Amino acid sequence: MHKYRIDEWVLYNQFPDANTERLRRGKRAVILDHIGANRYVIYVDDPDLDEKWRIKKVNEAELESTN
Repeated sequence: MHKYRIDEWVLYNQFPDANTERLRRGKRAVILDHIGANRYVIYVDDPDLDEKWRIKKVNEAELESTN
């Protein structure tokens, strides 16, 4: 069983231990696919990112539920 479902909105925390608040803050993302043990493909909803950097493969530990 997977913790997150496809099309579910989550917060993506790439740098949870960063020194600055800007880097620590989670970004809104949607799950696109489950690709293996605790790994997901997500789309980061951040207009400041170039489109080519918005789709990422991440570990489940970098995500948290928005509920």
